[in-house]
Amino acid sequence: MFPIIVKPLRFSFLLYVVLLVFVSSCSQKQYGSRYSTSKNRSTHKKSGGSSRTSETYVYKNPNKKNNKHETHSSYTEKNTRNKIIDTASSYIGSNYQSGGKNPDTGFDCSGFTSFVFRKNGIDISGPSHDLAKLGKSKNKNELAPGDLVFFGSPERISHVAIVSSVDNNSIEVIHSTTSAGVKKDNILHSEYWESRFLFGRDIIESK
Repeated sequence: MFPIIVKPLRFSFLLYVVLLVFVSSCSQKQYGSRYSTSKNRSTHKKSGGSSRTSETYVYKNPNKKNNKHETHSSYTEKNTRNKIIDTASSYIGSNYQSGGKNPDTGFDCSGFTSFVFRKNGIDISGPSHDLAKLGKSKNKNELAPGDLVFFGSPERISHVAIVSSVDNNSIEVIHSTTSAGVKKDNILHSEYWESRFLFGRDIIESK
């Protein structure tokens, strides 16, 4: 009887071992599958994160310093022009004096212009025909406050003035005139000055 009982027991034991191995094998495959999926998702997230970082990357302009410098230069130029107009305006009413170069004696046109520019750190001097050789030439449509304008005839430059403001229908200048000393005039509204206008010169931008 004993051998008969042992056989079924051996068979059951072997069957149990086989089932155990099979179940264990399936569990490992399923765990591995889950792990693989999780890893893929993690990789996908990282890839997505990298893409978002790329989209939000801010390009740094290598010429940024030069742009700042240009902006600073423009501001400095505008500031200089404003100071020149303020200085010239403060001497309106000063007397005319032939050859005069300061407010104590009075000004002629070139003496007044040179005095105002020197007060603002731009060292110029000489009669109007010498001042006309400085800076950059401008026509009437290009003028800006702080530019110089010259008057006379094709044969002779006889007068210089400082542009104080410009718009579509107006070019105002501050200058020292023989008739009224330092004053402001709109040369587009004056037949005398408009008919004698020659050209402008920009001394400030060329500095």
